[in-house]
Amino acid sequence: MVLSLGATLLWWLFYKPPGDAALSAFLGGAICWVPSALFAARLSAKSGAETIMSWMIGEALKMGATIAMFVAVAYWYKSALWLPLLVTYIVALKTYWVAMALR
Repeated sequence: MVLSLGATLLWWLFYKPPGDAALSAFLGGAICWVPSALFAARLSAKSGAETIMSWMIGEALKMGATIAMFVAVAYWYKSALWLPLLVTYIVALKTYWVAMALR
């Protein structure tokens, strides 16, 4: 979440005009971390009943939420700038891999 906020700030500072770029970047980061937060909340609510099926359902919900958020941005935010949105999404998505590699 912090990384996507930092990327939003960078898009706001270095892109002209900054408003749509920063909002698009923020939405790109949110498309990454909101479904992940929903997945984590679902698993923590199960309190110990972590079966394979529970993980599969959680992952399916996460993918569905991600797709729904991309569609919602495309439908309702007509002035979205896709370069900042996708770059911030990919940066936030790859953060998980970097965090796992540093462990």
